[in-house]
Amino acid sequence: MRRNSYVDNQGNAIDQGFVSKKPILNFFFVFGTIVPLILIGLIIYTAVINNNCNNVYNQIKKSTLEYLKETNQKPIIEGDSVTVSLSKLYKGKYLNTFYTNKTTCVGTVKATKYKNDFIYTIDLTTCKSCTTSDKYKGWSEELNYYPKNKVLIDVTPYYNYYQRQTVVTNWSRYYEKEELKTKKSKYGINIPKDKNNLPTVPEEGSVVEIQKQEILNYRYKDKRWKWYDIPGNYSAFSSEKPDGYTTKDEGSKIYTDWSEYSLTHPGEKPYREVQQTTGYQFYYVKDGKKVYANNKNYVAAETVDQKKYTLRENKTVSMYRYRDAKWRWYNGTKRKYSGYYSERPSAFKYRDDETVMTTEYSSWSDKSSLTPSNKSYRTEETKVLTRFRFVYEILSDPVLKTPVTKKQFENLIGIKVENFIPLENYKMEVSYKFKYRKR
Repeated sequence: MRRNSYVDNQGNAIDQGFVSKKPILNFFFVFGTIVPLILIGLIIYTAVINNNCNNVYNQIKKSTLEYLKETNQKPIIEGDSVTVSLSKLYKGKYLNTFYTNKTTCVGTVKATKYKNDFIYTIDLTTCKSCTTSDKYKGWSEELNYYPKNKVLIDVTPYYNYYQRQTVVTNWSRYYEKEELKTKKSKYGINIPKDKNNLPTVPEEGSVVEIQKQEILNYRYKDKRWKWYDIPGNYSAFSSEKPDGYTTKDEGSKIYTDWSEYSLTHPGEKPYREVQQTTGYQFYYVKDGKKVYANNKNYVAAETVDQKKYTLRENKTVSMYRYRDAKWRWYNGTKRKYSGYYSERPSAFKYRDDETVMTTEYSSWSDKSSLTPSNKSYRTEETKVLTRFRFVYEILSDPVLKTPVTKKQFENLIGIKVENFIPLENYKMEVSYKFKYRKR
């Protein structure tokens, strides 16, 4: 082994062997490598156990809910609870030992109605590593807030009440479907977009319900025809005299449908009616960009949705549309034509189907005019009108100085909670305090 030379206090030479540091290095190797591995192993083992127990608890909660639903024991009143023995879950096949560490756990589950959900308080007296009294130290102090991210939670409901006055407003005006929001409100109905015309609720009032009332309105349009007395020798309808016919029957006159508006003048004809109007480039702005109607082509104002396309360019053009008059032409005896009627006039035997025209819609009415006798020529349209009114409550200050437990409340008031809740002149308030199992 290599040696080093040293001198003492008198200057005499001293030979001293090099002291080996291997034992110290071995210690630090063990402490720095093995111990952390052990700690990591313990952490992993604990995490696996915790995850396994969380799965057990979740399966117990799920099984409890299934049991309560099927046995019709699910709490429906806010704050009410039902306690279920695990033995009933196993016996009823709601819970399987496969999900509880392959053992039959012993304990109870308390399901408490909390708002729109349930809080499950699990107490397992025997469940291998998931036994709650062994796995957890005990319960925390009561909290006024729900402890998120805690596995096992208990809840205690506390009760107070108010004196209550209920008021119903007058009905609003009737609204059409297009005036209502497409998304339902928290009251479960579609309310008007414009709230300005709805009934007023005072500041101290709290809306508990919005009632609606729907009615149907009706309007109709009729088909009408010209009627004639004899068949005669007549042509098809034509604007100009067809070959083989000599005389135009003025009484049979009808018109074609109006053409689409165009930038091109259609040309003059003795039987043609031309209308002129102004064309614009309509648009609206979205994300800073113009979105045009009809691909930026000019359109007549009466043919565009101006509620959507609210803007237009300054430049204008003339646009045209037309319709043509047509008649039946005849040889020999002339027919006698009536005016336009939906039902046959007594002096006319035949209906000229090609003369059909449709009236404008009637005004809206709250009664239907459709009958078996007119349904062959009448078309009816309906629309739903809805009006609303509010039901609101005005509450006193809380009657009790502090909220109390269910038992205390029933002793003070002298009536069970479930019988107190429906009372019209009072309103129950349920608040909660929470505890969680501490590790």
